[in-house]
Amino acid sequence: MLQRAGRNSIARAAASGSDKRRFARVPCALRVDFSLLGHDQWLPAEILDLSVAGMRIKFNPFRRGRTLRPELLERADGIFRFPTRGVFFQLDGRFLKVYHREPGLFTAGVEFVGASPEEQFKLVSIYADFRRGRVRTPPL
Repeated sequence: MLQRAGRNSIARAAASGSDKRRFARVPCALRVDFSLLGHDQWLPAEILDLSVAGMRIKFNPFRRGRTLRPELLERADGIFRFPTRGVFFQLDGRFLKVYHREPGLFTAGVEFVGASPEEQFKLVSIYADFRRGRVRTPPL
């Protein structure tokens, strides 16, 4: 069960070393497409968890005979396209690192950068839907 993180619980978590994130994450099942800056190809990914500051995604690094190398992704800038209620909105983001590699799949952390107030509002709306448990399946 998800609990609301207060100031004291964040301080305790940071002190214990268990989690140093400033914002709580919510697990979700949502598709996102991304494109690295300087590339024209969009790649599909699954969002594993989401916060208002970033997300953790899983994706297949093999596309059209090419493989994305983990070192190419670390600190790489990209554009992330979210499908919400039949429309898309985009956010700029930066890959932090590839956390996990398994055959045919990478799991990576992404932080959002430079979001406008309107983009932040849309992101918080998606986050709130998952946090409140209103979304059980990916919205179309």
